[in-house]
Amino acid sequence: MIADCLTLASTALFSKDALMVVVSLIVIEGLLSVDNALAIAAMASHLDEKKRKVAMTIGYAGAYGFRIIALFVADIIIDNHWLMLAGAAYLIWLMCAHFAEQKEAKADEGEAANVSHHTFAGTITMIALLDLSLSFDNVVAAVAFARDNIALVYLGVTIGIVTLRLVAGWCIRLIEKHPWLEHTAFLLVGFVGLLLCAELWWDTHMKTPLDWRGLALISGKEGHFHIEKIVKFGGILGILAGHVAYEKVPAMKTILRPPLRVLLLPAELIAGMVGGVFLALTWPLRWLWRKVCR
Repeated sequence: MIADCLTLASTALFSKDALMVVVSLIVIEGLLSVDNALAIAAMASHLDEKKRKVAMTIGYAGAYGFRIIALFVADIIIDNHWLMLAGAAYLIWLMCAHFAEQKEAKADEGEAANVSHHTFAGTITMIALLDLSLSFDNVVAAVAFARDNIALVYLGVTIGIVTLRLVAGWCIRLIEKHPWLEHTAFLLVGFVGLLLCAELWWDTHMKTPLDWRGLALISGKEGHFHIEKIVKFGGILGILAGHVAYEKVPAMKTILRPPLRVLLLPAELIAGMVGGVFLALTWPLRWLWRKVCR
């Protein structure tokens, strides 16, 4: 099996589209890993120094462990459209919730920051659930770029594990120095979710290739239809370049701010609706947890 995987990986890496896919996977999987690391640090921030170190150590161990497990179930996720759709929806919700929270934070600017009152055990549980969900989306994000090649999906998940281990700390410091990069990260995460949703919808309902002026946008392979990798890679470059221009060129910010405020409305609606459903579904568990931890 290992030999087969190595053969598949070598074939995938030297195909004509491999470079774009690998670069895209490095960016997206790296961002998800950094987001995981940031979230672990944020969730443990209310604990005292000794407990915070323990919580973060457990959190990183869980992130590695769940990602390794995800590596071995990637083919199961690929074969289940509902799992992929759930993961894609979660990625979109992460983006929407982030920007909705940014607006709320600006509205509450000057007020004291909320302090979490979770117990140590509760914090560990929350971090474990976060690790589990982001490990699943680690696979989903790889599938969004390489659904037609299981070797590249394996590569993407592996990139996520390596990134979490090697460069997450450096990326956190970079985001602390340039906070607007965090917004870029969530834009890209949401873009990946939208890509996979669009691909699944096209594969289920349209089932036909799509060209624009001779350029293939969606093509079929073995009965499945995929958004072309050049489109996905171009989208990543466009988001990166556009957000840098927005942050660095005052005129761009002046022009784009009004339409972006309009786009924030559906983002707030999605964040609120999904957040409400999540709270309703988890209320019994949270109630039971409070009773047990009293």
